[in-house]
Amino acid sequence: MEGGLILLCKYISDTLSIKVSAGGDLNSVLRKLCDNWNSLEVDTILLRYCVPGHDRCFLRNEEEFRNMISLISAFELKFVDISVSDSKTVSLDCKTVSHDCDTIFGNEGSAITTYCSSTNSRALLSSSWSSVITHVGQRFERGVAEFRDALCKFSIERGFKFNYMRNNNGRIEAQCSNRYSDDCRWYICATVSKLHWYIEAARSFNHGSHIDLEVDQVSKRFQRLFVSYHECIHGFNHCRLVLFIDGTFLKGRFKGNLLSATAKNGNQGLYPLAYAVVDSENYDNWLWFLEQLRSIVQSNRELTFVFDRNVGLMEALPKAFPTSNHFFCLQHLKGNLRDKFSGGGFSNSYRERMVWLFRECAHAPTIALFNQKLEVLKREGGAIVQRFLDGLPFENWSNAHSVGCRYGEMSSNAAESFNAWIVDCRSLPITRMVDMLRIKLMNMFVTRRTDSVAAINRFGRRIDEFVDYYFHVAAFRKSYEEVIHPIPTSMRLEYENSANFDILPPPTKRQPGRPKNRRIRSKGEQVRMIRCGRCGKLGNHNKKTYKESLV
Repeated sequence: MEGGLILLCKYISDTLSIKVSAGGDLNSVLRKLCDNWNSLEVDTILLRYCVPGHDRCFLRNEEEFRNMISLISAFELKFVDISVSDSKTVSLDCKTVSHDCDTIFGNEGSAITTYCSSTNSRALLSSSWSSVITHVGQRFERGVAEFRDALCKFSIERGFKFNYMRNNNGRIEAQCSNRYSDDCRWYICATVSKLHWYIEAARSFNHGSHIDLEVDQVSKRFQRLFVSYHECIHGFNHCRLVLFIDGTFLKGRFKGNLLSATAKNGNQGLYPLAYAVVDSENYDNWLWFLEQLRSIVQSNRELTFVFDRNVGLMEALPKAFPTSNHFFCLQHLKGNLRDKFSGGGFSNSYRERMVWLFRECAHAPTIALFNQKLEVLKREGGAIVQRFLDGLPFENWSNAHSVGCRYGEMSSNAAESFNAWIVDCRSLPITRMVDMLRIKLMNMFVTRRTDSVAAINRFGRRIDEFVDYYFHVAAFRKSYEEVIHPIPTSMRLEYENSANFDILPPPTKRQPGRPKNRRIRSKGEQVRMIRCGRCGKLGNHNKKTYKESLV
């Protein structure tokens, strides 16, 4: 670099030439820039330079400065253009800048305010255009067409140009045209709330459905959603009076939980009645879900609920259904008891015997037989079993003491099966998830409507005379005689005049570590043992997941 290098530093409309020798550094260049332009500070200067084929190279530290010198020597250049900008123009105080690009809308509506300076002095077309876009959460009653028109007027009045990054009927994103040349960070995003449109459409095409959406009126953020289609409500009148209640976590961007109420038809098949999307499994959300559920179930039907011992659910269920029968999932109770004997030197055979004795108590058909088996359990289990039973009323887990009809259902496996049935939906955005669940229900109803089987007359009398109504073919048919209607997307334009297209997602915080996709196992739940093809031992690993070194 004989004779030195000339840096042509351009800031707004002025250019300063700085000669850099072979031993020059970035700090000396920054000081000269600050000496020439008093408004600049060393810590807030942003520099970019251009070389052939690369017009936006960063110049942020001494290493990048030396790289620039090497590139210039390789290209045998005598001078280089430097773009100078000031990060102080990105500010929350609009009074410090003569011209601003106003509000930035971040992903899904989060707001950051920033400004880009402009020397455009042309006359304003209309002073009112400067306020057509004002704040985060602003609604445009005529949908995307009105927003596009407002954005164009806003840019004309403010005297800047923008480029569309995305421009469709569902989402519009735009940024300043000077983003790379002047490092302007102005950005705006507007979205159409597909969820609100979808709910209106679902109600319109499936009359009688109970769909309730709650949105925080202050922050305009999603809170919770309850969905039960009329066809499911009607069909449940012909299903057994047992509901399996459970919740499962969602794996999408905004997390949350899905609460469900599942029944069984006369052929032992799953019958989803209702579900809700909430932020967590707490008392308030469980009570809200159960109150919604109460409004769709006939009051003269005496229900039996089967569920695991979720704290919020246990508190909410007696308040929402004070006269119903509650039964704890036997599978979860067995896992809890097994966990009580996990330490203290108990052998596997002893632990499994305690679980087997508890199961015998639960399945005992009479109180006399129950007391007999309970005495054996307490005698062999001692104080551990006694403490475990202290918090378990007999009527909530014992077949002999249970009130109401359970039809032999001792566990909430139906709810777990429902969670597995929807596993491919749980990672989708909420609108797509709700629609996918509707499609799965539609397919289920269509398939089972054609699967009715005639009753078998094995004896001289009709056997169905001795069978509960809910096991009859007629009841099975009536469970699926209604139709869940599709929702045509072509009708969406009719709903874009709605005033509620600004539903924002709930605030979430990403948890540390890799996101979990598998179901969280219950405490004490056993894992199926497999034999590893590498070490030859039984365990919960295989040849690919084996981590120990072979000696």
